[in-house]
Amino acid sequence: MVGGLTPVTPRAVEPSAARRPPSPVTARRNAHGGDRLRGVDDPCVTTTVDAPDGARLAARRHGGQLVGWTPAGGQERLWLSPLARCGPGEAIRGGVPVIFPQFAGRGPLPKHGVARDRAWEAAPTAEPGSWRAVLVDDAATRQIWPHAFALTLTASAAGDRLDTELTVRNPGDAPFTFTAALHGYLAVGTPEATVHGLGGHTAEDNEDGNRRKTVPEGPLVATEQRDIAVRDVAGPVTLDDPVLGPLTLTADGFDSRVLWNPGPDAGLRDVPPGGAAGFVCIEPAQLTPVTLAPGETWTGRQTLRSG
Repeated sequence: MVGGLTPVTPRAVEPSAARRPPSPVTARRNAHGGDRLRGVDDPCVTTTVDAPDGARLAARRHGGQLVGWTPAGGQERLWLSPLARCGPGEAIRGGVPVIFPQFAGRGPLPKHGVARDRAWEAAPTAEPGSWRAVLVDDAATRQIWPHAFALTLTASAAGDRLDTELTVRNPGDAPFTFTAALHGYLAVGTPEATVHGLGGHTAEDNEDGNRRKTVPEGPLVATEQRDIAVRDVAGPVTLDDPVLGPLTLTADGFDSRVLWNPGPDAGLRDVPPGGAAGFVCIEPAQLTPVTLAPGETWTGRQTLRSG
């Protein structure tokens, strides 16, 4: 990101303000009520931010969550369920949910922790094409997890890339330990889409008691049912999609990559029949617990690049 440029103020989506045809994310959202039924202060209202070169991101304060990304001159690359629910205690199905301070059921807390199912606050950012939100502990989070914390999620779209940064800070007077992830739902345009870059690595099968196994060499079918946590991945992971084009994920600060698709018969209430064929989750995750002393900060970064 380049500093010192003129701030771009995010704006709530309004039907009369569209400067070009709505993205698939916007169309799906409007088709099931979406922002037309909400006030502008509602954290479930979608904010879009346009970069000078035409790249676009969409986000909601609920969950501090990205719900759309269109590269400059391209098409939507994140998946958002047409049945996605949004509101207190609900997790938005799709986009890039923030997982903190516990990944999945790997601990005593509610699944995926306390960050994805509550409202964050928008924060200013001076970068064109960027959006930022923060979440700090309150009485409700401390009933679940008794620690002071501050999360900052910053996303920036430019050209063919989307950069996302998650920062965890300990503002309290006692250390805490956490795990975290960016649970990205990547759009898939064809059953022929494959995932590259994980073969040969050791993985934990989340559907089989975290039993360790070796990921087969070669490409993996993107929409095949699986839930594996691939450890110690340093290189890029690529979604090769003959319809939407290649999408490459790189990350820093996260020690693992989670590959998940629930399969066609998962029975998830917020995924329509056949909907799982439209996405694959490739998630940078910090699964080795991190301990932050008072005043310390941890940062994880992800870059998605289209083309």
